[in-house]
Amino acid sequence: MKMTQAPAYVRSLNEDLAQDRAANDAKAAVNAQAARERFVPLEDRLTRLLSTIPAEVQREGLSLPAIQSALRGKWRGKAHPGELGVALRKLGFERRRNWKKGGGFSALWFRN
Repeated sequence: MKMTQAPAYVRSLNEDLAQDRAANDAKAAVNAQAARERFVPLEDRLTRLLSTIPAEVQREGLSLPAIQSALRGKWRGKAHPGELGVALRKLGFERRRNWKKGGGFSALWFRN
């Protein structure tokens, strides 16, 4: 008996399966990298992030929520603000508050 080629729909299913597997492998690699990145010390990750922020922007002041959203936390989504403040101080930053009428303030971080 002579073997015939698989029908076109079977070939397309196999191609779709191969594409799905490739996409899943790529996604798994990204997730693995993100998991490894979370366990790098916060100070090192923060140093790396600050090196990508232009000096002009740093001179205008950095907001904690903006920095926090760019860094992944060790256990949950975002870096803890308290730990982030300690790391910023270790790297020579200080927090300056801008008081507003009505009792509130906004805080920005500046390099000493």
